[in-house]
Amino acid sequence: ATALAAAAAAGLGIAWLPDCITHEYVASGALVPIMTRYPVPPGAAYVVRPPGQHPARKIRILTEMLIEHFERNPHLWGLDR
Repeated sequence: ATALAAAAAAGLGIAWLPDCITHEYVASGALVPIMTRYPVPPGAAYVVRPPGQHPARKIRILTEMLIEHFERNPHLWGLDR
């Protein structure tokens, strides 16, 4: 999650992260909260990549594999609630 916060602060995309990860970035002005009405759900996972680019084949395959894994095993990630 800290790598995702750093990527968002570097301008690589939007990140939906808990306050405990982003508080220093927000305090410094590197990140601006935009989705304050929507708390991060337990077990949330996101893929971040630079905008306007098609992902490399290996990134696309990894993303698809992770989605399939989460869908097959929701109990492992708290997604079955």
